[in-house]
Amino acid sequence: MPRLRKAVRAATITLLGATLPAITNSKRVQGADAQRTLNLVGEIMDSRCAIDGSHDKIMRENGMKNAKDCTLQCAKTGGSFVLIDPDTKTVYQLDDQRKPEKFAGQRVRISGTYDEPSKTMHIESIESAE
Repeated sequence: MPRLRKAVRAATITLLGATLPAITNSKRVQGADAQRTLNLVGEIMDSRCAIDGSHDKIMRENGMKNAKDCTLQCAKTGGSFVLIDPDTKTVYQLDDQRKPEKFAGQRVRISGTYDEPSKTMHIESIESAE
């Protein structure tokens, strides 16, 4: 009987040893999938106007004449720069708030790494798409 217990114990340890690396590896794969490279075209907008998908309301309320002025003003007063995809109405948070400033209210092409859990785009490059 003690010999059988040792055999069962050895088999269990071997089984666990084989299973644990597989579980660890699956977590690594999921982590890699959480970040992917994206090339997007959209408008640099402020987070406040992005909720409505338009600058119209804020521009009317504050007497602003264009999307650039609206985006810059909203970003200064507590909003942040985001990228909005006009086709899908998807809003992408941007990790760098300096690079998009000069493109406020403009259509741009952004390349970078997108982090799914935080819904944030790490900007590698940004250029005008106009």
